Amino acid sequence: MKGSLPLAARIFCCGMLLSACAIIVCGQAVPYARSYTKSKSEVDQALKELQAYSGQKLPTLEGFVAPASKPLERYERGFYQFSIEVLPGDSGATVVRLSAKITAWYADRDVAKSGYEVLVSNGRLELDFLDRLQEKLTGKPVDPPAALNTAVQTPRPKLDLSGVPGAAVSAAPSPVAKTPDEVATLRNQRVVEERRVQQLTAEVQNLKEIQHNQAHPGNLVVVSKSATPVYAKAAEGSRVLFQASARDEFEFLDAEGGWIHITISGDSRGYVRQSAVLLPENVVARLKQSAAGPEEKLSGFRIEREEISGFPGDWAPLKGKPVKIYTVLPTSQNPKDSGPAARLDYALVLFDKGLKEAGTVTPAPEGVVVIFDVPDGGILGATLAEIQRYDSGAATRDAFWAQSYLDPVEAFRPSAK
Repeated sequence: MKGSLPLAARIFCCGMLLSACAIIVCGQAVPYARSYTKSKSEVDQALKELQAYSGQKLPTLEGFVAPASKPLERYERGFYQFSIEVLPGDSGATVVRLSAKITAWYADRDVAKSGYEVLVSNGRLELDFLDRLQEKLTGKPVDPPAALNTAVQTPRPKLDLSGVPGAAVSAAPSPVAKTPDEVATLRNQRVVEERRVQQLTAEVQNLKEIQHNQAHPGNLVVVSKSATPVYAKAAEGSRVLFQASARDEFEFLDAEGGWIHITISGDSRGYVRQSAVLLPENVVARLKQSAAGPEEKLSGFRIEREEISGFPGDWAPLKGKPVKIYTVLPTSQNPKDSGPAARLDYALVLFDKGLKEAGTVTPAPEGVVVIFDVPDGGILGATLAEIQRYDSGAATRDAFWAQSYLDPVEAFRPSAK
C-alpha cells in the first residue's frame, strides 16, 4: 500500500507505544523511595553491608514480577540488581530511591527465540529491601505493609519525592481523597489502557514472528552476555575488535580449540570463546560429529565393552597372550551398515585404535580382538605387528586378512545371491 511503513519501522513504532502504555499502567517510571533520619555516610555504609549493589539470584519469579505476556514457568535463572540513588532529604535526613531490574532466561520451544529478557518488577523486591535497610539503620523490625499485594500492579512508593532535587518526574504525589465518580473514571481508563497494552503486545509479537520467518538463518550463534570480546584471531592475546552485547547474533563459520569463527559483517571475520555464545542445535550436532572418534563415525556398531585379557582361542600367534578385546553391538539392522563388509571395516578401525592405545595400558597387549556380539557374528583378531605393517602400507588389505584370525570365516564373507 502506498505510504505504508516498512516492517521494521512498524515493529519499532508498536514497541514505543507498548513501552509508553506499560509505563502508564504499571507505574515503572516511579521508583520506590524512603527517607531515613541518618546521615548519607551512615546510609552508604549500611547499603554496602547489605550488599545492595551486587546482584542476586531469584529462587523463583512468581511473586516478584508483574503479570507477563509469556508463561513464567518457561523462565530460568532469575536474577535481579538494584539501581540505587542516595539523595539529601529534609532536616538532615537521607532519601534512598531504588528500582529493581529483573532478568531471566526464556527457554522457548523454538531455540532461536530463546534468550535473556528483562521482566517488570512488581515492587516486592524494592519494598522488602527498603524495610531491611530501615531495620539495619534503626535496629528495630519493620512490620510488613498490610496493603502490599504482589498479585496486582506495582504499588506506589511510600515517599513523596516532589521536594527532592532531580526527583520531580519520579515523585508520587500525596494521597488525595477521590470521589466515587473519579474512582470509576480512573478504573475505566486503566481497563482501556490494559486492553491497549495487550493489543500492542500481540501485534508486536506477530510482526516479530513475520520478520523472523522471512529470513532467519539456522546457523546463527547468540552472545550470552554483554561486553563479550570479539577477537581478531583465535587467541586471548590477539587484538579485540569490539565488545558484543547480549543477544547479538553472528553467522557461524567454524570451530577450533574452544573458539568460534564468526562473520561480523560483509567480509569481516572474528573469533569469540565458545563458552560465551549459545549455539543452535544443528551446529552443536556438527561439532559433536567432528569431535567423534573414527569408531563413532561408523554408524553400524558401538563398543559395549573393552578389556585386557588372554586371547579367547587356540590361534598360535596369540594363544595364551594378553590382547585388547573390544565387544561390539550392532546399531542398525541394515546389512549395508552391519553386514560382513561393514564388520571388516569396523574391525580395522578398532585394530588401529588398539594399536595406538597399546603403550598406555598394563599389561601391554600383543594383539587386538574384536567380538561381534550377535547371533551370526564372529571374532576377528590380529597381532600388533601385523596391524602396524598394514597401517604403514607394507601389507595389502587382502594380505592382512590372510594373516589375521577370523572365526568363523563365513561371518565375514557376503552370502551368495
